[in-house]
Amino acid sequence: MIKVMLVDDESIEREGLKLMLARNRSNFEVIAEARNGKQAVELALHHQPDLIFMDIKMPEIDGLEAIRQILPKLPNTKVIMVSAFDTFEYAREAMKYGIKEYLLKPSKVSEVLEAFDRMIKEIEGEKRALMDKKQTNHRLERASSVIEMEFIVSLIMDHIHEFNQEDWEEWVDLEQKKGFMTVFSFESDHLHPDREEKNSWYRNLKQALHEQPLHCLIGPLTGFQVPVLVLLADNENNDEIRQEFARTIIHHVQNHSDHFRLFAGVGMVVSDVKQYSDSYMEAVYALELVHSHPSAAYLVYNERLKQKRKEIIPFEVEKELVEAIKKGDMQKALQMFESYYQSIQQASDYQVRLVQKALEDFFIVLNRSMKELGVNEDPQVSLGQLETVMQIKEAAKAHLIHVTERIGEWRMNGMRALLLQAKEYVDKNYHKSISLEEVAELIGISSYYLSKLFKDRFHVTFSDYLKNLRIEKAKEYLQDGTLAFKEIALTIGYKDPNYFSRAFKKETGMSPREYRNHFQK
Repeated sequence: MIKVMLVDDESIEREGLKLMLARNRSNFEVIAEARNGKQAVELALHHQPDLIFMDIKMPEIDGLEAIRQILPKLPNTKVIMVSAFDTFEYAREAMKYGIKEYLLKPSKVSEVLEAFDRMIKEIEGEKRALMDKKQTNHRLERASSVIEMEFIVSLIMDHIHEFNQEDWEEWVDLEQKKGFMTVFSFESDHLHPDREEKNSWYRNLKQALHEQPLHCLIGPLTGFQVPVLVLLADNENNDEIRQEFARTIIHHVQNHSDHFRLFAGVGMVVSDVKQYSDSYMEAVYALELVHSHPSAAYLVYNERLKQKRKEIIPFEVEKELVEAIKKGDMQKALQMFESYYQSIQQASDYQVRLVQKALEDFFIVLNRSMKELGVNEDPQVSLGQLETVMQIKEAAKAHLIHVTERIGEWRMNGMRALLLQAKEYVDKNYHKSISLEEVAELIGISSYYLSKLFKDRFHVTFSDYLKNLRIEKAKEYLQDGTLAFKEIALTIGYKDPNYFSRAFKKETGMSPREYRNHFQK
């Protein structure tokens, strides 16, 4: 719908224009009318019309002066000048402001409509062009984001492309080649956060990165980690800027959400594109140290850490990693895998063949552990066809994620079987003096865990389920009418008949006697 404003000091002229348009066109709406130039400026700036019919000769401010004030602020607004004076001077003045239509009073209906249609065609064409431009810009922004992700992945994963360094520099604006890698890591209370939840984390982080002043290239969220390349100007203080960057991003993100925690490891500043992968490895190592320190949120890699870094025998790390996988704890498994892989690389001096062998041995150990659990899944994987340590890492991580998810599913199904076992035991033994602790010991979990899981699975507490079951059995005996009240109480697991009577009335609103009499009428 086109927004139209009518400006004329004579109301009959405004009414005439409105009537001509209303009888012959339907694709417009008169959103304002003004009786002089001053009022026209105020209303135009407020309502922002698409098209103005502007009289020239008016009191206070004439139409040309009004247009001179309006168009610089509303450059997309179109104007049809209307005048009773057929003078070239007026027309020439109007043309200075880009006015293309000039109507003489009294105007014929056909002339008004033709001018109106020409302006509408131009307005709609410009709106379509603007919409197309916005869509194109949106697609370019998305394409740019994908290119940035691919560039970062190619840096840290040793991917091979037909693109050379000059191509990348043209596409991702690498004029500032000095920079550092940061790896952000999310941690949630949920063992298995869904895709929507992780997308929310990623959006929060990207927003914080876009709002800070440094130029960042943001990698994809893989597992629970996001690699980010931060580009610097030559005159920026390297150490201070890295500290401030990590602190600012974590503070910003955590202030906008309390459903997850964000950590960061920051690599050293490098001045060559080929060294970004080194900065990435340093960021990963710094992040490992953050996870091992309960009070730390980020750590910046420096020369002191570089000297302190030693080869680590990964036996204890391997043990923790296997335990995390066996529990189906994806977050812990991925964190431990980063530590484990770092230690393997260091112990094997980054030799591809030795790293391959170490990981294949690990999956053999994992296979044995899974068989002990009773999980029918073979986690062994062949890594021999891969050429770099980063490619080996990602292939092993992908397989580890699959195995951890598989075990998580098994644990959920296996736990469901244990809860059904607990429920069946209650169904068969409700007449005995059973307790939550007794049933928990029977199925091999703590009473606290059983209480929580029982309610989650059956939507009722353990004690309420047992009580409701006993009350339903009591109703059957009362309706039958054979047993005395005391015998019914003892038969369904109550040692005290008086306590049974109080519990029954609380649940049904009637005493056992009232209930029996009601059904034996």
